[in-house]
Amino acid sequence: MIEQYQDVINEYEIDEPTIKYAVGVLTGHIIAGEKIKLACERHLSDLQRIKSDPAFHYVYDAERTEKIIKFSTLLVDLETHEPFKISPYEAFIVGLLEGWKEPETGGKRFDRAIISMARANGKTAVMALISLFNFLFGQPKTNRQLAVASADTAHADALFKYMSSQWANLAGGTFSKMAKQWGIEYNQREMRIKSQSTTMRKLSASSSTTSDGIGHFSYAVVDEYHLFKDRSFINSITSGQTFLPYSQTIFISTSGTDVRSPMFADYKRYSSYLEQKTWHEIDNILFLAWEQDNDDEAFGDPSVWQKSNPLFELESKRKSAIPKMTAERDELNSQGRLPDFLTKNMNRWQNAKENAFLPVDLLTQAIIPTFNMQVRDVYIGFDYSQTNDDTAIAFVFPYTDDTGNQKFHLYQHSFIPLAKLGTIEAKEQRDGINYRDVESKGFATITRDRFGLIDEDEVFNFMLSFIEKYDLNVKAILYDQWGTGTFIRRLDEVKNEYLIIPVRQGIKSLNEPTKFLQTAFIKSQITMLDDEAMFGALSNAVIVQDNNGIKIDKNTNSAKIDVADAIVNALFEGMFYFTSFSNAPEDKSHSPFAGMSEDQVNDYFMNEFKF
Repeated sequence: MIEQYQDVINEYEIDEPTIKYAVGVLTGHIIAGEKIKLACERHLSDLQRIKSDPAFHYVYDAERTEKIIKFSTLLVDLETHEPFKISPYEAFIVGLLEGWKEPETGGKRFDRAIISMARANGKTAVMALISLFNFLFGQPKTNRQLAVASADTAHADALFKYMSSQWANLAGGTFSKMAKQWGIEYNQREMRIKSQSTTMRKLSASSSTTSDGIGHFSYAVVDEYHLFKDRSFINSITSGQTFLPYSQTIFISTSGTDVRSPMFADYKRYSSYLEQKTWHEIDNILFLAWEQDNDDEAFGDPSVWQKSNPLFELESKRKSAIPKMTAERDELNSQGRLPDFLTKNMNRWQNAKENAFLPVDLLTQAIIPTFNMQVRDVYIGFDYSQTNDDTAIAFVFPYTDDTGNQKFHLYQHSFIPLAKLGTIEAKEQRDGINYRDVESKGFATITRDRFGLIDEDEVFNFMLSFIEKYDLNVKAILYDQWGTGTFIRRLDEVKNEYLIIPVRQGIKSLNEPTKFLQTAFIKSQITMLDDEAMFGALSNAVIVQDNNGIKIDKNTNSAKIDVADAIVNALFEGMFYFTSFSNAPEDKSHSPFAGMSEDQVNDYFMNEFKF
């Protein structure tokens, strides 16, 4: 692979920090996970695009990268008080964030960056370096507003104190003249350059008023991004950057356990761009995720832990950390708290709900970019509500893939009521789902009813139109009897050829399809699109059990699982597609024409009884 980038390697030279790191990763000399390998490939590919792609209007300034690395030599390691020595991976981050520019304005290419790694890997040190440099020498030359922020004061304090401590060392030595001439001051809340009307503020979501924005920041760092429950505080920072040509916001964090967080949504989205190598669609966004490639690596060769712990490239760090991490893993595992180790030390997202139905990695690996639904067999599951819960229609498509594997593709459409909360903003904040985005992608309909209720006619017409649009062969429609009587009677009147099966919602009835769905995910027999409503429902689901087996439930009222319920309903019959079994009542399942339309029955007799 590396040969195809030899031109830019020669042009920028192998010792240029970003080139050196990228080549080290892609040749295997530096241990890295798949997402970092792709990020390195992206960097080299983009360097080629400077000359080969007229639509690519960015340049890489290796001299600027070198200036910041030289600046880093003036800092100290605040733990050892030795001179700070930037590591290769930190130099790579500096180069990508600061070296890439928009030549016409001189602004930075990446106005957004999401950077993730395991804890204790120097992220505070490298962010303090970049933040302090931008505070002192950033753009514009005057009237700069900068911020370091987090979800709470404690996390915002860590980065701000690290940066202000570095400045205190410089002001008492190398930069004492600068400190006096420029009028640089600082306290526990902010740093100021009087002569430039420049301010660096410490902010936290827990103590900030965000309704009208909180500033026009040319530069901001948001630490521990995974702690944020919604985007309101983040939007208050980024909304003021719209017309600032020099702006940049950096989100840095370990992974977390709340898959409803905005960070996880970004993680999924930008992972997809990397994996599909469509990074040209996000030219202004940098995504770097140092993580293990799977959860099992936590129990494998510790040397591969460098994938999530990039400081392991330094032998001294690796040798001292591995025994401690191994002991911590074993202790947490014995306490049933392995997800804590996987998130903090392996940088792996986890669904850490007690008795979670599915782990995050099984859900993410099931996502595929497209699926052709035209002219397919389908099982339809239905979960109905009017006021508080969403109404969900699940479509389960059994199919055989190109290699002969039997699989099931999941698709859904949700109908979103507003009667209880009044506004879509309140509904989104409570449920942790961006329903407007889900609707824009075709996976949901937000009610327009003046009372905020779900329109049963709209749901009914959607189902029939969807079946007609894709010319689907409906094998069965399965539903929760509670509150669906009118809907089902109407359906039976206009489509009496459909096999319509009620599904009792007790554990005895739901045990088998619930276990089937869980096992199918484990065996990689499930596919689905990148649909936040479906992902959220499946990740929100927890298992409840008794002597009759298991079923899914939710652990809070705001944790939506309606889509998951509808899928399980569909699988009550759909799980038998590749077998000769059925859950249909005898009078229906014994019919030789069950599941066939009137036209199909007609064609059967016309073709079979020709003379």
